[in-house]
Amino acid sequence: MKFRITVPATSANIGPGFDAMGLALSLYNRFEINQADRTKVLGCEEQFAGPDNLFLQAFRHAAGLLGIGVPEIELTVDAEIPLARGLGSSAAMIVGGVAAAFVAAGMGGEGFDEDEKRRIFEIAAALEGHPDNAAPAVFGGFCSSILKNEDSPRAFYARCSVDPNWRFHALIPPFELSTRKARAALPDSIPRRDAVFNLGRAALLALAFQTRRLDLVTAACEDKIHQPYRAPLIAGYEEITRMCEKTGARAVWLSGAGPTIMALSSGGAGTKELFAVLNRELESRPEGAWRQLALRADDTGLKVEVS
Repeated sequence: MKFRITVPATSANIGPGFDAMGLALSLYNRFEINQADRTKVLGCEEQFAGPDNLFLQAFRHAAGLLGIGVPEIELTVDAEIPLARGLGSSAAMIVGGVAAAFVAAGMGGEGFDEDEKRRIFEIAAALEGHPDNAAPAVFGGFCSSILKNEDSPRAFYARCSVDPNWRFHALIPPFELSTRKARAALPDSIPRRDAVFNLGRAALLALAFQTRRLDLVTAACEDKIHQPYRAPLIAGYEEITRMCEKTGARAVWLSGAGPTIMALSSGGAGTKELFAVLNRELESRPEGAWRQLALRADDTGLKVEVS
């Protein structure tokens, strides 16, 4: 048994779509799985190489659901997605582990079919507790998704391809922010006017991506549910967000739980100018140099190659 799994990075929430919207990006975690006498993890820091590794946890969980024994494997991780930065690193590990169990159960020899992908998504979303990263990680593109029935969760999604000209500037700070800490910053309840504010913008944002209307993405990409509460946890957030808007970004949002800030440009000359300006500004931040990646949307999602 030898196979490779590739899972893209994801940017969730996208402003108003809290825990419900996300898109896949051209940044990847790649996993090579070989049969072994005992399970071991290569290619990652020692603290992540034990049995609590997220990939292995998801692998064991999905194997149990599929009714197969858990085989001993050698897992080699080639991770491009930075940890704890709001780019779906946990979702990539979980989706990869679930997908590996499906291959171990005899599926995916010629790629996963739609039903297999749907089942992988459903298991991964339940493990994460929210589907906004898992959906684009599995299906690619822009996804809206929900979990139903907390006791026995079922996941539903709809997707569309993203305009291939658009560029997503991931502005990655030199510090981490755990999802647990970012969620702890959220209030237990919000004013009705804030809920209405987000509902309208989330509905418009989904159609803006589907119709490739960048002007509508600009209008809709606002939030009052999570970003105002998380911004104080991120040094430089307000200043960098304003800088993006002033230098031509068409939309700016906190990627996932943060701390990465995502800026959207239309491609071409505008993208080159924005990239150059941001690079100059981000190199000399008082909290340390930020890193910028200009990414495309990934339209494929989860991939498997079985040798």
